Amino acid sequence: METAKKKSQGNSLKKSLPGILVSVLIVVILLRFVDFKEVIGSFRNVSLKLLAAIFLLQTVAFIFRGLAWRVILDGRPTVMQSYWTVTEGYLLNLLPLRLGEVGRAVIMGGLIQRSPFYVFSTVILERLVDVVITLIMLVLTVPLVSGAGFSGGTYTILFVLVLAGLAAIFLVVRNQEKFLALLGKVIRPDSKAGKFILPKVASILSGMQILNQPRKFLVWMFWILLAWLCWWLTMIVSMRVFFPQLPLWASFFTQSITALGGAIPSAPAGLGVIEGAFVVALSFLGVGQSEALAFGILNHSMGIITPVFWGIIGFLVQGQKFSEVFSGLQNAELSEEKDTE
Repeated sequence: METAKKKSQGNSLKKSLPGILVSVLIVVILLRFVDFKEVIGSFRNVSLKLLAAIFLLQTVAFIFRGLAWRVILDGRPTVMQSYWTVTEGYLLNLLPLRLGEVGRAVIMGGLIQRSPFYVFSTVILERLVDVVITLIMLVLTVPLVSGAGFSGGTYTILFVLVLAGLAAIFLVVRNQEKFLALLGKVIRPDSKAGKFILPKVASILSGMQILNQPRKFLVWMFWILLAWLCWWLTMIVSMRVFFPQLPLWASFFTQSITALGGAIPSAPAGLGVIEGAFVVALSFLGVGQSEALAFGILNHSMGIITPVFWGIIGFLVQGQKFSEVFSGLQNAELSEEKDTE
C-alpha cells in the first residue's frame, strides 16, 4: 500500500515537473525585467471595493456556469449541486495535473448517477465553446493593436479551423448512429480496441446531444455567455482602475491572451505563466512590465482566491473529503461504459 502510494506520488511529480520548470523560467525572466518598487506602487489604487467587486463578479460567473451545466445535464443536478461542483472543479484545476475537468465529471457523475465519461463529454463541449469565444476576442482585437509583431491573419485561420471542427462535431452528433455504424466497420466491435473505444465514443456523443436540440442549446449558450459577461466585466473594472487610458477593447485583447496563456504547462495554479501572459499582452498596449505584472498578480490572485473559497465550502457542503477526492483523481480513468440510472 505504502509502495503504491509513493509510486503514485512519484508519477504525479514527473507529470508536473515540465510545467514547474516552465513556471520557474518565466518567474526568473520576470524578476529580471521588473522593478518591485514600481510593482508595489501600482497597487496604490486598489481598494477593498475593487476586490469585493471582482470577487462578486467571479462568484456570479460560477453561478451562471453551474446553471449552464445543469441545462446540458437535463436538469438532473440541483442548482446548488451544479454550483458547488463547478467551484470544486475550478479549485482542483489550481492543483498539480489540473484535474478540474476530470474532477467535475467524477464528482457530478456520482451525484446524479451517470457515467463520469458521459459527464466529461459535457465539460469538453463547454471548453470548446470557451476556446471559440477566446479566439473571437483575439481575432477582433489583434488588428487594433498598433505595432503588434504578429498578423491577425494567423488567428483568423485558426478561428476558421476551430469553427470547422465544431461544424464537424455538430454533423457527427446529428448523425451519430450512422457515424457509429461507420466507425464499427473501421474498428471491429468485438475486438479489444472496439470494446475500449466504441462505448466511449458513444458516451461522448450522448453528452453532446444538446447540439441537436436548438432551443436547449440557446438556453445553454445564454448562461455560458452570461458567465463570460461577468469575466469581461471583471477585466474591464480592474483595468479601469489600473489603466484608465486604455480603450475598452484592450480588456478583451488582454483576456484572450491570458486565456490562451493559461493553456501552457505550468506549476500549480498557473503561477508565473499567467502573470507572464499579462505582461506580454499589456506590453503590446504600451504598458510597462512592472505595472503589467502588478495587474496580473491582482487578477490572478483573485482568480485563485474565489474558487478556493467556494470550492472548499463545496467539498464541505457536499460531504466530500478533499484529500480523498484529489488522491483518487490522480489515478482516475473515465472508463465507465454505461450510465447507471
